[in-house]
Amino acid sequence: MLSPLLGADPEFLQRFTREAHLAARLSHNNLVQAIDVGSAGKLNYFIMEYVEGTSIREELDKGKIYAEHEALEIIIQVAQALEHAHRRHLIHRDIKPANVMLTPDSIAKLADLGLAREAVGDALADLERGKAIGTPYYMAPEQIRADEDVDGRADIYSLGATLYHMVTGQPPFPDKSVDAVLEAHLHRELTPPDHLNQTLSAGMGEVVEFAMSKDRRGRYRSPDDLILDLECLLNGEPPKLARQRIAASTLQQLAGGEVDEEEEPKAPAGVPVVWVAVLGGLLALSLLMNLILWLRG
Repeated sequence: MLSPLLGADPEFLQRFTREAHLAARLSHNNLVQAIDVGSAGKLNYFIMEYVEGTSIREELDKGKIYAEHEALEIIIQVAQALEHAHRRHLIHRDIKPANVMLTPDSIAKLADLGLAREAVGDALADLERGKAIGTPYYMAPEQIRADEDVDGRADIYSLGATLYHMVTGQPPFPDKSVDAVLEAHLHRELTPPDHLNQTLSAGMGEVVEFAMSKDRRGRYRSPDDLILDLECLLNGEPPKLARQRIAASTLQQLAGGEVDEEEEPKAPAGVPVVWVAVLGGLLALSLLMNLILWLRG
């Protein structure tokens, strides 16, 4: 329920009602479900699913550092909730530990759509032009710059930052000053999480760095892509897309070129001619050897 003071603020009341209507468009086991919104006299209310349990933020504040396996299981659930929202053209814009609830049955629930916005055609974009929207410790660079075309990849960045905090015990850039934190998100190189927590796999570092690329073109394109790599880690395998991105980047650097970040993470198309020649030679040699063996048989 809104206090009478907040309910008397037309702008706040509008946001309050808007959050309820946005949440009502979504129905997923890993999202806090909206049920109803309305008023009774001067009392404004929003009825939503009651989630028994705690938040990731509360656990971190107690000093907990999540084991890799436990963190992966939680983040996969949140990514699934994001995929559901993104498919309905809604971006959350405030993914953080405080907005991830955990039930006693270890079900993760993504909460708080107060900053959510439609990916296209949202009139709220005009009102927010030039404003940095989000929580500093977890904000994507494009949110800090107040870019007008923020999309779902901002949620992926914030989810990566949340995962980082869960497995290291600190945010990616733990400066005390808000300005310093924002500047770090924009320009400072990220310390890989497996450098801070030696129990983490190298693959965890690759996934987090991929999700938190400062240039959104270098991130996972969708929550589904992120889920693919998270499930690889959960199964004790290297992350496919993050590892391909690293391989592509390395080959491009050896070739003296630059990575085209708009391309899907895959084997690079711009491999130098010398590599094509080498591969062609190996293929020809293989065919020749097979022919010789066949003739001998």
